Amino acid sequence: MDCPHLLVEPALDRWEECHWHLHQMEANYHEPDAFRYALNSFIRAFKEVPQLLTMGTQNRAELRKNIKPAVAALHGSDLYKVLTTTRNFLVHQGMLELESRGGAGTTEGRKVKISFPFSVHAGESSDEAYIRYKEVCRTDQMMRGLIGPDCDSAPAIWRTWIIKDFPGRDLLDVVFEAWTRLGEVLSVTIEARGGESLDLSMPCRHDPELVKVKCFSQRDFFLEVDGIDLDEEERKWHEEKARREIDSDTRLPGGRNVD
Repeated sequence: MDCPHLLVEPALDRWEECHWHLHQMEANYHEPDAFRYALNSFIRAFKEVPQLLTMGTQNRAELRKNIKPAVAALHGSDLYKVLTTTRNFLVHQGMLELESRGGAGTTEGRKVKISFPFSVHAGESSDEAYIRYKEVCRTDQMMRGLIGPDCDSAPAIWRTWIIKDFPGRDLLDVVFEAWTRLGEVLSVTIEARGGESLDLSMPCRHDPELVKVKCFSQRDFFLEVDGIDLDEEERKWHEEKARREIDSDTRLPGGRNVD
């Protein structure tokens, strides 16, 4: 028998392309145009994987029979129906409109400290939303106290991308599921030809909850919003501490100065 991957090599290549586009979505999550372009590319490649698989197996009746249940499950899923319909829309009508939801607050290390709902518009970057967040804190002292950072935390913007067909689901989760579904069909095909199953874990995937948050400089926030230079304040604190230690060393336990 020839290599188990041979018949599905073009489909595997396009599946790997989906993998690459998913990472582009992660890398550009906080930039709306770049994120949308990567999503569009993922959807186009997604639609082509089953087509290439069909072409590669069209003369293998027994193989097609063996993988038919997996292919039928993919084609019957809401995920496949929505993304293939979306792909047709992209090709024939134009731009895919996304929705963006967001929040603002603070992080301490890698942990969320405080988060409040804050609109992050679909057409703006998280950097642009952060500028509005700083203005809110600058002009509203109550909000500054509620959602602004303190000496132990840093400011942050959260956002999540959705489309109306998957309400409440972040698009990174949607595309990862889509990639996994395609991989399951390809894996069944390779196994039917005597090969080993594919690894569908994607260990290189980034934590979606960390991708959704963008942290900003604590020092710059205090300087721009409060007019406080944290580096200068720390320098003064160390100077004062050193002065007090010197004063303490020059006094006897009874409080009398040393001659």
